[in-house]
Amino acid sequence: MQTALSLPDDRYERAEQAAQRLDVNRSQLYARALTTYLQDIGADPVTERLNELATEHAKKTDDSRIVGGDSSDDRLRHWEW
Repeated sequence: MQTALSLPDDRYERAEQAAQRLDVNRSQLYARALTTYLQDIGADPVTERLNELATEHAKKTDDSRIVGGDSSDDRLRHWEW
């Protein structure tokens, strides 16, 4: 995917120097920087909570199968978002 980006002149120059020093092109530098930034700020709290709930549900579903509980397929057929 391509995108346009506006930077202050001094930041652009620093990025250019960093890209040369690291022997990468600007796109690679910006992609690395964005990846690092996104890792630093962490996951979206809503998505993280939904993932936790899905994991809990999966564990309960697995446990109910072991003890002969309702089939998860039957429960999913009646599930609505």
